[in-house]
Amino acid sequence: MLVIGAGVAGLTAARALARQGLSVAVVEARDRTGGRVLTIRDFCGHPVEGGAEFVHTADAETWPEIHAARLAVRKCALASRGMFNLGGRTRRLPWLLLHPGAWSAFWVLHRLARARPPDMSARDFIERHGYRGRARVWAEMVFTAHLPGVAEEIGVLGLLEDQILRLHLGSFHRITDGYDRFVDHLGGGLDVRRRFPVATVRWAPDGVTVVATDGRALSARAAIATLPLGVLASGAVEFIPPLPESKRRAFSELVMGPVLKLLLHFSEPFWPAWLANLGCGTGPVTVYWPAFDSGQRAPAVLTAYCTGPRATHLSGRPEDEAVAIVLADLARLFPKVDPGRLLLGHQRIDWTTDPFARGGYTFARPGGRGARARLAAPDTAALLWAGAATATSTIADTVQAAYVSGLRAAEEVLSFLGEGPPAPAGRPAAPRDERRPR
Repeated sequence: MLVIGAGVAGLTAARALARQGLSVAVVEARDRTGGRVLTIRDFCGHPVEGGAEFVHTADAETWPEIHAARLAVRKCALASRGMFNLGGRTRRLPWLLLHPGAWSAFWVLHRLARARPPDMSARDFIERHGYRGRARVWAEMVFTAHLPGVAEEIGVLGLLEDQILRLHLGSFHRITDGYDRFVDHLGGGLDVRRRFPVATVRWAPDGVTVVATDGRALSARAAIATLPLGVLASGAVEFIPPLPESKRRAFSELVMGPVLKLLLHFSEPFWPAWLANLGCGTGPVTVYWPAFDSGQRAPAVLTAYCTGPRATHLSGRPEDEAVAIVLADLARLFPKVDPGRLLLGHQRIDWTTDPFARGGYTFARPGGRGARARLAAPDTAALLWAGAATATSTIADTVQAAYVSGLRAAEEVLSFLGEGPPAPAGRPAAPRDERRPR
């Protein structure tokens, strides 16, 4: 049995299959596991997240695994301890929405939740409801603060299908010692072949063969592909025979948008001690947030999180120039300080230029509702599908989405092989020498 990709989806699927006694090899292009989970441990003396950062909502499907691994978490009050800037003064949300130019957008989430077919773009939604001025900036933030695209690209019904409103309204937690500890928990004891970038996937009713860029090949009775949509849509991996039209249609209905993080280490914090995040309707950065709570006695690290065109803008510049742009923006937002004088270090993590991601995460275009189900469908014989972009039962393209997609794909493989359901999460894996190749 083969799994392509050692991110959360791939490791989850491989572990579930290994617990059934199957011999499973996971091939991974990088020299590490985790995919778009990237905990950086050499930046400021504490673990900082360069990729996925939060456990979304109190009922995320990953909580049982987090508890099983005995990982400490801390809650992040992003909603109640947030500030926003729509181009004027930086204010807390209640005061911001009391501004005469912004208050009309107060009900935007309610109106969005009641949207019905036919589908429309976020831009059309904003126009239909007559948002102007600061209200328009706020309404655009509702769509683009998380989704890495512009309003013309984002489909309203796809956003609802992806449960993005749950993300906006739910709780947020961080894993205190780093998200990579969760990855380590999932992948412990698995056979992971690192530095194995797949160039070709040959699939048929009786098996799958994957060929690396250097010509190495592995074959199995079945395989699970967990490649990010950005890689799939780019054509970097050749599928023989070509994938069916339903898959190629899904590639065009979903967008793998640009996401970039710029980590900034300062000698001392210059933001309010209570601040959890600062959303920006204008400027080069989508959201700023402190990487640590003020009570943690941790370094003063601010994450500049950029999506869509803002990420593209900073991605195309040298890192020092991008840092200068962000420092100037921080001086605008906090005019009483000079952030540049306090800067100790910086690091840029650009998922768009990463050849094994080619973007941060996905959203549906107008008319793209149902694309994730088409991407996940087991319609390619012995080749099954998982990955954060294929999940339909939880908040799309999150760590929990990758996790549930891995469990689903493992069930599909076992059904295809006639092996029965996967073992419960608490069942220990069989010793490796007791497994038989399948």
